[in-house]
Amino acid sequence: MSAFFVSARAVCLLVFFLLFPALTQAACSQLPGGFSAHVDHVYDGDTLRLQDGRKVRLVGVNTPEMGRDGRADEPYAREARNWLKQRADRQRVYLLPGSESRDRYGRLLAHLYLPDGRLAAEWMVREGLGYALAMGSDERLADCLFEAEQEARQKSERLWQQSPVAAGDVSQSGFAVVRGRVTRITPTRRGLYIDLDQHLALFLSEDVVDEVGADLWQTGQVLEARGWLVDRLQRQQNLAAGQQRWLLRVMHKYHIREH
Repeated sequence: MSAFFVSARAVCLLVFFLLFPALTQAACSQLPGGFSAHVDHVYDGDTLRLQDGRKVRLVGVNTPEMGRDGRADEPYAREARNWLKQRADRQRVYLLPGSESRDRYGRLLAHLYLPDGRLAAEWMVREGLGYALAMGSDERLADCLFEAEQEARQKSERLWQQSPVAAGDVSQSGFAVVRGRVTRITPTRRGLYIDLDQHLALFLSEDVVDEVGADLWQTGQVLEARGWLVDRLQRQQNLAAGQQRWLLRVMHKYHIREH
């Protein structure tokens, strides 16, 4: 083969990789069992409405909340919404139902594949516009979602400039990735409580404990967990002896790890 043809082939490959980076990096393949639908409106980075009126909550990702009722937008909320809007609004997409059909608000729970075949959740977590979630996700996609997130973490992209949050610094409700040292472990009939930095309690249900192993955690370890923080003082007047004000329920084995 002549040097001319070798060089021409190399140039063609370079152009391909530059023009189609998504195809060369994508890890989460499109799985069967879904359906096509037309997007009518994008509310935020993980919520949209279909042309038939159904609301969809994307699974596999949690993006920052848009401000409402006088509250400001969370950091990068508008960027996440705009990212999804530019790629999915008024477009025909592919939806793959999650492990549960609907959430408590009646929204359809599904993975969203964009018109070009990419999994929206994968690319939002890869760019630091959302956090990977395994809860409600198709198990076959969980690994690639958390792998994609590692790229954003390593580069401190967007959300990862401020995450994880030190457990001892938690001061407000909402989704968070927290990190802290185990200061107490309390087994109960319903699951396991793990206190971090004597400030925040993680709760693992029996099912999650069975998956990760009850003997895996020890005092002094540094753990990282993700989920929705709850202020117990908003639901009860006083804390019981030894009870931490802040509570985070770990909903999946992928949502807790030793650091």
